[in-house]
This record gives sequence, C-alpha cells and structure tokens, in this order.
Amino acid sequence: MAKNTGDVGVYYNVLGAALQIHGAKVNRQEFLAKEFGKYCNPETIEKILKEGTVKAGVEVTLMDKIADEAIGLHTGIASSLSFASGIPGGLAMFATVPADIAQYYYHVIVIAQKLAYIYGLAELGIVDDDFKSLLTLLVGVMTEDEDANRTITEIFSSQVSKEVVAISLGKAFNKTILKIATALAYRLTGKSVFKSIWKAIPIIGGVVSGGITLFTFQPMCNKLKARLHKSIETANRKEIVLSKT
Repeated sequence: MAKNTGDVGVYYNVLGAALQIHGAKVNRQEFLAKEFGKYCNPETIEKILKEGTVKAGVEVTLMDKIADEAIGLHTGIASSLSFASGIPGGLAMFATVPADIAQYYYHVIVIAQKLAYIYGLAELGIVDDDFKSLLTLLVGVMTEDEDANRTITEIFSSQVSKEVVAISLGKAFNKTILKIATALAYRLTGKSVFKSIWKAIPIIGGVVSGGITLFTFQPMCNKLKARLHKSIETANRKEIVLSKT
C-alpha cells in the first residue's frame, strides 16, 4: 500500500479513520445469511455461504433486490447522521469535518463490501493491504473511474475466485489503485471544505450536509451495483458460450 504522504495520504488517512468505526468490516457470513435467508431455503443459504451467490446459482434479480434494500438502508442512515453532524453543537462524535467525512466513508465502505458479497465475492479476510486495495477499487467504481471498472469487471466476471482477486489486485496496484486514491483525495478535500462552510449556518447547515450525502451517496451505490450486475451477466454469458463448445 502507498505511504501516507501527499495527496494519497489524505485518502488513506480517511480510509483508516473509517475502518476504525465499529462495524466497518462487514461479517460476510452473518450478512448473507440474514439477507438471503428472507428468500432462500437453508440448503441454498449453506451453499451461498460456502461458495458465494454466483456459484450457488442465485438469480441476479434476487441479488439486485437485496442490493437495493441495502442501498436504501445505508442511504437513510448516512443522510441522517450527516444532518446531525452538520449542525453546530450536534453529535459530539461528528463535531469536526474529518469525523464527518470519516462517517460518510464508513457507510461507503460498508455498502461496498455488502454489494461485493451480494454479487458473489468470497470472504475479504483480514483488514490488510489487499483488503484496502479492493475497497479502493470498489470506491473507484462508485466514482466512475474507468480503470477501476475494468479491474472490477475482470474480478467479478471470473466468478471471483481468490486467485483471480489476488492477481488482479497485484496488476492494478501501481497504475490503478494509487491513481484512484489520489483522485479520491482531491474529492475528499473539496467535500470537506464545502461542507465546513455550511456548518457555520445553524439548521440550514444540517439540511445541506444531509442533502449532499443523499444526492451523492445513493448514485455512487447504484453505479457500483450496476457494474457488479453487468459483471455477473458477463460471467453468465461466458458460461453459456463454454457450455456450447
């Protein structure tokens, strides 16, 4: 992973702060069992937990449904927290701009993990450099980075085997992941400055802060959902072609 220097350091510092918040690392087993348990029988759930949704034969339409539910939940929570943190003297935990940005990105990385698991990713493992690199790629897709889109498509259209994930992360690190981290650093700086101005205005500041979250968070989530959905369809098309040869 890159050293925390210069612009890249801004992003990795925020990512590190977000990862310190309780629940930032999603428990894959618990999440999938709870969400797919509403719609699938125990045998299918067992297969999902062991092999992932794609290999378990889960319909993409069901993945989309559960993804929409997760996006809706986190959009509402993130917007509410952002509203509270936008009011001077509001929640003490979110009294400063860095904390406000950290809680925003906390929800970004949590929903990124959930969407990745919904669309077939195996357990991400411990919070190490590969974990942070994959999160960065997922956030890159949310911000429409073309290199991130290509790499994530490569990973998910291969039915997300651990070997392909490791190889893809290795190839993408220097060229793609560091570039995304730098771009996100500029976005973070701009967001922090803009929101800090509105925090000086009681109530209105909270409304604007929550509005920024609402109108940026959900579209970002939908972009990642759309990319993962497309990747799964690509994988399914490959499987059909192979079965006919």
